[in-house]
Amino acid sequence: MKKMGLAIIIGISVVFMGLVLLSWRNVRPGYVGIVFDRATHKVTTGALEPGWAFINPFTQSIQEYPVTIQTYAMVQKTGEGSTIEDDSITVQSSEGQQLSLDVFVQYRVKRTESAALYQDWGGADITVIEDRVVRQYSRSQVRDIVSQYGWQDITSDKRVEITQKVEQSLQQEFDPLHLELVAFGIRGIHLPESLQRALDRKIEAQQQAEQQQYQLEQARIKADQDRVEAEGRAAALRAEAEGTADAIRIRAKAQSEANRILAQHLTPDLIRYFQIERWDGRLPVFSGSEATPLMDMTEVLTRSGSLPALR
Repeated sequence: MKKMGLAIIIGISVVFMGLVLLSWRNVRPGYVGIVFDRATHKVTTGALEPGWAFINPFTQSIQEYPVTIQTYAMVQKTGEGSTIEDDSITVQSSEGQQLSLDVFVQYRVKRTESAALYQDWGGADITVIEDRVVRQYSRSQVRDIVSQYGWQDITSDKRVEITQKVEQSLQQEFDPLHLELVAFGIRGIHLPESLQRALDRKIEAQQQAEQQQYQLEQARIKADQDRVEAEGRAAALRAEAEGTADAIRIRAKAQSEANRILAQHLTPDLIRYFQIERWDGRLPVFSGSEATPLMDMTEVLTRSGSLPALR
C-alpha cells in the first residue's frame, strides 16, 4: 500500500510538473504574443511582449506575430527569393512587351494592432498573411502600374517613378490590414533576348554620344586655355613694347634736354676747343701736284689756352 501510494504521488507530481511546463510559453524577441481563449473565442489580452508567459494549456494558445522589419523577395534566380522557384513578377509594358521584375517588399505588423490582425485573420500564421497580402497585393499593384509605361521607360529613367507609385499604393493597401509598409524596391529587370539586344545597342549609342560630348568639352577647355595663354602672351608683348617705347621716349626727352642745354652754352671758342681735342696732330694729305695747305692754328691755340699769345 505504501509503495502504491508513493507511486500515485510521484505520478501526480509528474503530471503537475508537465502541466506547469505546458502552461509556460516563450514569446521570441522581435515578436508579440496574442493569447486566444478557445472557450470564449476571444483574445484574452493585448499583445504580450517578448519573454515568458503563463497560459491555460487546455483552453488557451499563443500566436506570435513579428513586429520587426520583414523582407519578402520575389526574384527570378532560384534560392534567392522567399520561395524556392522563380517567383519574379511577369508584367507587360504599354506596348505589350513582356518582361520580368525582381522586387522586394519590407513590412512589419503594427504592434498596437496585432490583436486585431489575429482576429481578422482567424489566428492565421504570419506566413499565410504574408502570402495573401504581401505577395498577392504586391504582384497585383506592380502589374497594374508597370503596364502604364513603355519598356524603355521601365528600364531607364522611369524606374524610380514606378517604384514610388507602387510604394504609395501598397501603403494604402497594407494600412487597413494592420501592416506597415517599410519599403518597396525593384532589384532587377529581365528582358526577352530581342529587347535586351535593343537595349544594349541603345546603351552603347548613349555611351558613344557621351564620349563624343566629353571629347568636345575637353577640346573646348583646351581652346579656352590656349586663348587665355595667347591673350597672356599678347599682353606681355604689349607691356614689353610699351616699356620699350617709354624708355625710348625718356631717352629722347633726356637727349633733347641735353641738346637744349648744350646749345645754350655752345660758343665758337668751345666749338674750336672740341675740334682741337679731337685733332690727332696730323695734317691732311693730298695726292697730286698741289701743295699741302698750311693752317695757322696760332690764334685758335692761343684763345683756347694751349699756347701763350705771341707778341
